[in-house]
Amino acid sequence: MHRVQQAEILEQNKALLLELAESKLQAHILQRNKSLMQSIFNASQNVYYVFDEFCVCLDVITSRDDLLKFCHATDPVGKKLTELFDEKLLDTIRRPLLKSLDCKRLQVIEYCVEHAGKEYWLEGRALALPQRGCGPRKIVWVARDITEEKRNREAVRVLSTRLALSEEQQRRKIAVELHDSLGQILAIVKMRLNLLRRYLSEDDELELLDSSMEQLGSGIELTRTLVWELSPPTLYALGLVSAVEWLGEKYAKEHGISFAVEDEMECSVWGSDFKIMTFRIVRELMANVVKHSGASACTIAFCNRSDGVVITVHDNGKGFPDRTSKEGFRKGFGLLTIQESVRHLGGDVAFTSDCIGGNVLIFIPFKQTAPALDVEMSAATGTYNG
Repeated sequence: MHRVQQAEILEQNKALLLELAESKLQAHILQRNKSLMQSIFNASQNVYYVFDEFCVCLDVITSRDDLLKFCHATDPVGKKLTELFDEKLLDTIRRPLLKSLDCKRLQVIEYCVEHAGKEYWLEGRALALPQRGCGPRKIVWVARDITEEKRNREAVRVLSTRLALSEEQQRRKIAVELHDSLGQILAIVKMRLNLLRRYLSEDDELELLDSSMEQLGSGIELTRTLVWELSPPTLYALGLVSAVEWLGEKYAKEHGISFAVEDEMECSVWGSDFKIMTFRIVRELMANVVKHSGASACTIAFCNRSDGVVITVHDNGKGFPDRTSKEGFRKGFGLLTIQESVRHLGGDVAFTSDCIGGNVLIFIPFKQTAPALDVEMSAATGTYNG
């Protein structure tokens, strides 16, 4: 009996030692994982918040104490959202937090905080955590400092605008040279050939002259067309809407598509550079309608809003592919160019379809329509204004 009990005690001790070794191994793994996670947090340079469904901050993890001070005057743990942000930011941040709970999808926004008279831009990402049991729902909010990225973006925007304007200046210079040099030479040659007619009497000579006059007229017409396509004089003389109307008439003759232009703008004073950039965007959209939509009619509308300019392009073609379809909605190079051009003006663009056809909605804020784009290109800087 004593031996049996002694064997049982040895087995129990052995099991305890194994359990203790396993616990030490798990504790070591946990500590290692904790150190790894801390290294990841330190490397990411982000602020990680955990909010409950009532928008109360439960925890904060970050290595960026400076960023945390920029965002909040006090420690955010245990504070409500209303105590952490001012009224201007409150709804901006609360909306994606609650939306992530409802739709269970990642929500991304950009927002700005001020500290010591300076602006700091952050990207916020909200995602609801999986709920376990009947406990409270939680949301992770990751704030990333994108101030430098925002400055770089603005620098790229300025450089891209300068490049587009430089290209347009070259196009206009070539158009002026064609009109003033080649166009004038061809016109003088035509006048002299007309004078030569009175000295010719042979039918063969007159027929040759008429043939030459016809070829010369085609050359003059081609020169005029090149001048208009390179840089429409209407854009500078009569404005954006008139230039779009001219382009619509040209496409209607060439492709049989009816283009209607609606002008609902009231006293819009735009700089010439802004008109150039906007005309390039609308021209690309109209070309896209001609190439891909299969439409017979298209309407382009310009109107003012309290905070900016809205441009809508609607056609009765096949529209854009459904995002949920197998092929999905993959933007072509032209649409991506349009999107980038609009964003370079500080605006946004949406591509949608309905039962009638395709729709493109463009919004450009008034702060970009001011003559700020009209300054000398050498004065452009890489600073950003949010």
